[in-house]
Amino acid sequence: MNFKIEILPDGPTFTAESGETVLRAALRQAVELPNGCRSGHCGACAVTLKGGMIHYPSGMIEALHGQPAGTCLTCQAVAHSDLAIEIGPPPTLTL
Repeated sequence: MNFKIEILPDGPTFTAESGETVLRAALRQAVELPNGCRSGHCGACAVTLKGGMIHYPSGMIEALHGQPAGTCLTCQAVAHSDLAIEIGPPPTLTL
């Protein structure tokens, strides 16, 4: 099953295949999203989840600690529905 991912407010829309991370889906379709380590540690890929459901197959993600509710790490997040995300300024990480 494929899920539509929309970048708000006026960004492109792309699709994620079942089990594919949001970041991998975006890059596969030449949609640029912020990213860094691609392992859930740095938080460079953090966006705000405005709608839809995601899960993290690897469990709790280190870079989410101290982040606002609704923060999504696209390098680890897998869509479970159509999504709406918003790219904002890079998060301030507290380690």
